[in-house]
Amino acid sequence: MPEVILVAGRGPMAARAIRSSQAAGAKVVAVHSEADVNALHVRLADESVLIGAAAPESSYLDTAALLEAAQVSGARAVLPVHAVLAGSIELAQTTTDAGLLWIGADPGALAAAQELKGGPGLSADGESPGWVIGLADGYRIDGLVVRRTRAAGARLCWTSAEEPAGLAVEGLPPSATLLATLSDLVVDLGWRGLLAVAFGPDGSALEVRGGICDELGLVEVRAGRDLIQAAIAFAENGSPPAGSPGAPAAVGGAIRATAVPGHGQRASITEFIAPTGAGVQWEPGYAVGDRLWPWYDPVLAVLGVPGDDLSGAVRDFLRATSTVSVAGIPNDLDQLRGRAESISARLRDGSA
Repeated sequence: MPEVILVAGRGPMAARAIRSSQAAGAKVVAVHSEADVNALHVRLADESVLIGAAAPESSYLDTAALLEAAQVSGARAVLPVHAVLAGSIELAQTTTDAGLLWIGADPGALAAAQELKGGPGLSADGESPGWVIGLADGYRIDGLVVRRTRAAGARLCWTSAEEPAGLAVEGLPPSATLLATLSDLVVDLGWRGLLAVAFGPDGSALEVRGGICDELGLVEVRAGRDLIQAAIAFAENGSPPAGSPGAPAAVGGAIRATAVPGHGQRASITEFIAPTGAGVQWEPGYAVGDRLWPWYDPVLAVLGVPGDDLSGAVRDFLRATSTVSVAGIPNDLDQLRGRAESISARLRDGSA
């Protein structure tokens, strides 16, 4: 484990990466813009470095500033959070050229993966009929299918050994077929680390992305291990930590702000109550009193709930969301509950 890791990103997944790295014994350096001086991920880290103005292209997406932050802070490794950073050949190359550990796919794998980007069938907003996410070491894939509703509004995600016909994406092959395709793909790419692959309705891979996606917690519930720590081990050419049998199913979703203040306006969270329940995963990116800014992804928190089967996971997800409360910021929590209630009804009446 590197003694000092720089986590490049913000929001709930940056907070999650910081917690996971600290739990493994590393000191963590966060980066932040002028707008995020007191952001949650900054408060969680052992140290933080200001890297630029509020606009992402002047801070979080500035590869030169990120590398400089790593060097001045004494970091020995860089862990990219968002897909745009994890997929940056420039950032990967300059990081390794500087003698630092890049916790992600090497530049060659990233270049090969970019050839798939924007393939036929992938919509402009990046949605596809199905995603497989997990951990790849170039020879095998530790991943699980995560299905996401494609209708506008709140998006419910799930992963399960079951594949109810009513919830399957039309034309998409079963999970075993997708995992076999993905295993072949990561061998061809030589990919190591966390990845997400979009599949089209014919089962062809349309796009490969790195980074820590919101659905990571669901895969971890099924895999029974911390995949961020496993990705760090792979980057060091080590063996990933062993996992438990995991849970048979999991359901989750990201709670998002539905109205973000414009430039010069203020909006802050006045209430933010976490869910309760055994095994519930809750990763917030904010706390009470925190302000939202117009420049950044409006994900407030990510929630995941395991279950003995898909029906049980949906039921427990609804129970968990009933204890969540967010105020001060318009959000899609009620819509997320509505999506889960709809899926639950379909599972009960057999239409799924």
